Amino acid sequence: MSEIGDNLALLVAAWTGIFRSGGGEALAGILDEKVVWHGLLPDLVCSDRAQVLRILDRFRARPRRITRIEAEEFGDRVAISVEGPDFPAMTDAAETHVLAPGAPRSLVFTFRDGKVVRMESLPSRDAAFALATA
Repeated sequence: MSEIGDNLALLVAAWTGIFRSGGGEALAGILDEKVVWHGLLPDLVCSDRAQVLRILDRFRARPRRITRIEAEEFGDRVAISVEGPDFPAMTDAAETHVLAPGAPRSLVFTFRDGKVVRMESLPSRDAAFALATA
């Protein structure tokens, strides 16, 4: 069992590493082999570590700048929300904006035995922090 704050420290270091380098190497070490990532849209689901890392590898060519980060640990969950000017708009199949350009990206990470087993993207900071405390 991890100590209070361990999951938060692991995640913040890994997540900021993604934005600094553009690669997911830092996150790879804390992802369970069978991690599942549910994106904002129903068809955006990764079902293992390799798929998650392929998605994150898209940032390698031009890492996204972040200007604000907020993260908090709630037991085995960590909510994180990052803002930055480089985040593109996210649209669904109907070309409806799900997230505006530059809108924060918010996720909840669920840990088990020091590894991330679940990632959930949420449409807002408030939604992420509400899910993390549920």
